[in-house]
Amino acid sequence: MTTLESFSPPAYLTDFTKENAVKWSKDYISRWMDGSASTPEVTQFYNPTTRATEGDIVKKNITWTAFPNTVKHDTPEKERWKVADSTRENQDEYCEWSVRRNSKGQITRVVFTCEGPEYWEALATLQPDTLLQLYKDNNPEYASQIKREDLYTNKTRYNRLNKWNNSTTTGSIMHLIQSANTLGAEIQLGADATVLRVDSAGNPIHDYDRLIRCSQYGGIYRNSDPAIGGNVNDLAWKGPLLTLADPVGLYLESFDGSQFVAPDEEDVQKFWRFTRGTPADPTRGRPAHWVRAVFEVPESYGYNVSDIKDTKGNKINWGSQLADAIQIRLTGQAVEIGKHLGQKRRCKPGAAAAAVSVASAAVSESAGISAASEADEDNTPEHLKGTRSHGLDIEAQGYVCY
Repeated sequence: MTTLESFSPPAYLTDFTKENAVKWSKDYISRWMDGSASTPEVTQFYNPTTRATEGDIVKKNITWTAFPNTVKHDTPEKERWKVADSTRENQDEYCEWSVRRNSKGQITRVVFTCEGPEYWEALATLQPDTLLQLYKDNNPEYASQIKREDLYTNKTRYNRLNKWNNSTTTGSIMHLIQSANTLGAEIQLGADATVLRVDSAGNPIHDYDRLIRCSQYGGIYRNSDPAIGGNVNDLAWKGPLLTLADPVGLYLESFDGSQFVAPDEEDVQKFWRFTRGTPADPTRGRPAHWVRAVFEVPESYGYNVSDIKDTKGNKINWGSQLADAIQIRLTGQAVEIGKHLGQKRRCKPGAAAAAVSVASAAVSESAGISAASEADEDNTPEHLKGTRSHGLDIEAQGYVCY
């Protein structure tokens, strides 16, 4: 029988003292795990530090694109980049960024993070000196200006939205602040997604978009929530106990530099640097766990980020253009496969009405047409074609009220 001794800090970071790392495991991650598994519906989600299991552990990486699909859904191609950069509240794929420009308005650096705010709140409470030093170390151009009082409200309560972490235009950033981008939400989503759903005829619902509407566990037009929920649910149908793999967190999986062209034809991948987290450790069988990265062209090249173009010839004028090439990751974990198949349940009350209302209203509003004309022909605007709202069959099984 195996029980995890304690949860590691995200990305195996070593900011905490040994004592406070134990507090992080017990008072944060473990408590959220227990709370997420406390409803009668959730029977296949478990806390690996409190429940002993046997046999092999199977892990599954779940990835999605960092550009906010909710913005893409509502906004035409080039305009969507500006909208995504306009506020961090629009950056809802567990990845946020801030852009630094020169006096000419050209981008010199874009900094990305996927760190949950709860970790930083814990640091603020348990190790305030460490918190301040990390802000300085990770934002060196502002290090002399960052003061402890800047990070707190009334000198005692950590302020997630402090001036060094709430902008999209300074290049300073420390962790996620978008209201849905939290570790607690990640854990709750993972637990809710383990519930097995069936339609009115008793057929399993496997389509990720129908499933998220049926179970109501996240944002239906995000890249992240349907992908996380759908992949976890796929595992759940095999009858295991499920959880999020240690260390629990969101991670920067990759950046695809081949989507861009430098003016001197240099390999754009060279300008991407992971700056916080841990590299892969083959000796322990660990993949890389990165939570922060910088995209920046060294001065020696004689050009800057805005001189780089995408493969369609568009110069990089917005940080969000890079987000199109970034993949975010979390990892699910399954044990004792085949021994814990949960009860099959129909959709949550109100799921059908919400699905019909949201899906039809989104398409109609974006297209500027009436519901009646939708039935006659495909009036979907070009920027919506290929998205999840395009061709959505809202009458399909899985949206039936129960």
